[in-house]
Amino acid sequence: MADKQEQEEIIIIQDSDAIEDSHDSAQTKEHNEEDEAAKQKKIILFGGVAIIVVLLIVVSLLLYLKTSKHEAKVDINFLDKKLEQKSIKKIEPSKLESMIAKANYLYATGSKEKALNIYEKIAQYSQAISLYNLGVAQLKDKQYETALHTFQQAIQNDEKRCVSAINAAVCSLHLQDQKSFQYYIDLAYAYLPYEVDSPLYSYYYTLISYYNKDYLEALNSLKNSTTKAYPKIQNHLSAKIDAMYENNYDAIDAMEKTFEEEDDYSLALLYARVGDFTLATNHLEDAIAKNNHPMRSQLALALINLKAGHIQVAASQLRDVTNKFPQEVYKYYPIKVKLKDSLFEPQKAQKHYRKDLRKSKTLNYQKLFYFSPYKVFNANHTISYIRKGNANIYIDNVKSAQQYLKKSFSSSQVNLGIAKAIKLALSFKIRAANEMLQKLVKIQPKHSILQYDLALTYAQMGNIQKANEHFLRSYYLDAKNYLSGVYAVMTSQLINKRYSKLKSILKDSLSLEDEGEEIKLYKTLIDITENNFVSAIEWLDNDYKQRPLYLAMDIIIATKLGKTEKAKTSSGKLLAMQKDDIVPNIIYIDTHFQDYNTNKYARKVLEYFKKSNFHFQDLYFGPYLTRFLYTQMNLITGRLYFLRQQLRDILDTTDQNTQEIESALALASLYDKAFEESYTLYNHLIDELKVRDAYTLYLGAVASTAAKHHENAIALLELAKMKNPSLYESRYALALLYMEIQNNPGAIIQLARIEKDGFKSDYFEFLIDTQKLLFQKQHNKDN
Repeated sequence: MADKQEQEEIIIIQDSDAIEDSHDSAQTKEHNEEDEAAKQKKIILFGGVAIIVVLLIVVSLLLYLKTSKHEAKVDINFLDKKLEQKSIKKIEPSKLESMIAKANYLYATGSKEKALNIYEKIAQYSQAISLYNLGVAQLKDKQYETALHTFQQAIQNDEKRCVSAINAAVCSLHLQDQKSFQYYIDLAYAYLPYEVDSPLYSYYYTLISYYNKDYLEALNSLKNSTTKAYPKIQNHLSAKIDAMYENNYDAIDAMEKTFEEEDDYSLALLYARVGDFTLATNHLEDAIAKNNHPMRSQLALALINLKAGHIQVAASQLRDVTNKFPQEVYKYYPIKVKLKDSLFEPQKAQKHYRKDLRKSKTLNYQKLFYFSPYKVFNANHTISYIRKGNANIYIDNVKSAQQYLKKSFSSSQVNLGIAKAIKLALSFKIRAANEMLQKLVKIQPKHSILQYDLALTYAQMGNIQKANEHFLRSYYLDAKNYLSGVYAVMTSQLINKRYSKLKSILKDSLSLEDEGEEIKLYKTLIDITENNFVSAIEWLDNDYKQRPLYLAMDIIIATKLGKTEKAKTSSGKLLAMQKDDIVPNIIYIDTHFQDYNTNKYARKVLEYFKKSNFHFQDLYFGPYLTRFLYTQMNLITGRLYFLRQQLRDILDTTDQNTQEIESALALASLYDKAFEESYTLYNHLIDELKVRDAYTLYLGAVASTAAKHHENAIALLELAKMKNPSLYESRYALALLYMEIQNNPGAIIQLARIEKDGFKSDYFEFLIDTQKLLFQKQHNKDN
């Protein structure tokens, strides 16, 4: 009975709620919800005290009668006079209990004004009994000044001093009186020792520690509580403090213990923190249906869908909430754009590389482009033109003969140029080969083989947009050039361009061809574009002559199907063909070291590289794939600093094209967190060396973001978007940066163009800018 009487009602609020009443306090709501449960306890409390009061009244009357000079009849109905002020009725203890119960019930059911009237009438009868409860009622009704005065009286009357002081501090917070708040919290702490025998001691200690911002002490007392009273408040406080210290699963457990409908919003945010976007979405949808924090719930749902890769849904939701709340939408979740941690930390980078990157469609296609053969001209066509020219001379048709001979000369010139360009490409002078082929294609734009070779150099340089353009031209010029058609499909996939009709034409044409080595090659490549590795498995049983492209296909297919030994065998054969080139060695590492743990993998890669004898021409002048993979390996092994030094030395001494060297150095500097250097190098590449393909522009934006030059990043991403409107990475990054500067309409335009569901950026992510929220909170306090 005594324990029950100790459970006094306390209003709990968040600091932010004291600044702005429109922010609903989770803790304050909990008391409203617990009134029904507390009602019976209060009946018992006030009933017991009422009996004592009645006894005091009787004693007082007897004393009065003794000292009176005249006999008088005792009027024991004066309590009714005080309460009703009209009629005189006798009040029994049960009547007082009923009045208290009625007041509690009226308050709990929303009749606050009637309840307060009853509380006040009871207060007129016995101030000592009801001051505290009256103060609680006034506090719940947001009569903060009145409640503060009431709690002051309760403290002066030595009535529930500790808990009254706590609630007086709460009133002070609401009134934004920090000095008064601190006074009453200190006073509560001073009175706390008098509650040491109370079951609520740990609860009081928790509240005082919490309001003093001693959160670890508050959490400790919550974990070792001496009472089960106020379970919702205690669990919510525990959840709040656990969330503050990133103990998100503990916070979720605490909230789940006493889950109620209004908890959907907070629980959703916790699930979002741990990456469970499905449960987060479910709770937010429930919160929206219940009109629980409507604006914040809708905005949070849009951001969670953005995190989950449901870009179209997120764009639609962001549009709706921005239209409904054009100003307030920027208030609660300020966006902070950042690069993923997995890009820079060796162990995280290794995990990301081994789990996702090395098996990605982008890298697999780049490997196929790397090992694909260049094509030489068809000499029979040139000979045919010469013969026709001579024949026309013989029959005196000079004008026609001149046209044939001129075509023969230009064709021979182009074919000779193709041969020279291929020689450069095979020596890893990819950019030089590409520049030569660009000049040749202006001479003879309808040369299918020339278009294919030019496309292949673009693909190896990482300019997929241009590669796609020229693969398509090659295929349209010669419908039998199936490899151009297949690679047009692959590059279309990489730049998110529609390709279904092209693939359908290809498959129909291949189905009409007689089976053979080349047709089997093209069909298997089509299977790879469709992720149909079950059909592609037949390729592993071929007995064709070993060629680099064939072996690369073996490795890709075997890796996808988990045929480790086959992948190892083929990578060994590939390495034997090109043992001094970087990419075959890294592919060998991928297949042979895949079962090692994180530390052993890094150690073995480092040992392997120390024993290798690379010529490095492929790194300095060759394909983009080499630069990317070699940078990843140096990141994983912690050797980026030495790679950067090596590249600087070459850059200072070479008199050849330096675009690839500078590009490699910019990439290595980015991954080594030398952000300002990377930013400067990419700007030099773009502005001075005129390397302006969409992906280089995008990487420049990545470096700009890392170096905190966000305006420059936006400008580069706008250029990248113009170069390749279908590069989703650029649009996603641009959308985030627009959201960061509170330009949701601009962000929505970019997000709406990302049609791929489940899209995840390789580089960019966003957080909620808590520092900005804190600044806004402090600024509001100052004002």
